[in-house]
Amino acid sequence: MADYAIRGGRDGYDRLLVLAAVHRAGTLDVFDRAGVGAGMRCLDVGCGGGEVTFDLARIVGPTGSVVGLDMDEVMLALARSVATERGLSKVDFHQADVSTWTDPAAYDVVYARALLQHLPDPLDMLRRMWAAVRPGGVLIAEDTDSERAFCEPPNPGFDFVIRHYTALLAHRGTDANVGRRLFGYVRSLGAPDVHLSATLLPFSAGEEKGLLASTLDFTSAAMVSAGLASQTEITVAHESLSRHVAAPLTIVAGPAMIQVWARNPVEP
Repeated sequence: MADYAIRGGRDGYDRLLVLAAVHRAGTLDVFDRAGVGAGMRCLDVGCGGGEVTFDLARIVGPTGSVVGLDMDEVMLALARSVATERGLSKVDFHQADVSTWTDPAAYDVVYARALLQHLPDPLDMLRRMWAAVRPGGVLIAEDTDSERAFCEPPNPGFDFVIRHYTALLAHRGTDANVGRRLFGYVRSLGAPDVHLSATLLPFSAGEEKGLLASTLDFTSAAMVSAGLASQTEITVAHESLSRHVAAPLTIVAGPAMIQVWARNPVEP
């Protein structure tokens, strides 16, 4: 797999903690509706810092287990440390290249959030995830639709981030709006009953309101390297957005999160 468009490591871990807090309620709701429960064996693909992995561990309890996969060893080391601090003995983290990973029929739950937008062939990833679901188990995927993001009042720095982030992923052969395609992708796998939902979360205050400025920070080097923007353009956009976000009447909503889940039928 190619290097990640968004800078990782320790700083990336801290950013993911904020993102995890933003999306936690929506993810837990999907887990509930998809029937994730005690005793299940789960896989979190592209787990990052492991916050969703820990939620899965809490849900499945001591009779279940959870594996988190990611390519960023710095984040995995931090996640292992947190798992130890929280006394989560049924959680394992493994470094892996998800573009070549396979583990057929091994899990009751196979899950990924905000991973597919970074892959050149998200359908192939979903196909391998589906193959890893045991009969009676469930595939759950969440990913973004960046075009649904909005800022009110409008701001050129905000528009710059959405436009250039989408262009950056397109330049790398991936899709910032893959969320809207998840339903069709999972249906094409032969899943008999695919469920669909979405969340869009506007913020008027707090560090969540500044996440898109953070996204620009963490992708600026990749944008410059790809020739999509100069550092001067990025600095101007960042300053404009940061000032706008600081205004008390500004509201900002990041990309919509589209969620799908499907159960692998048990053979009669």
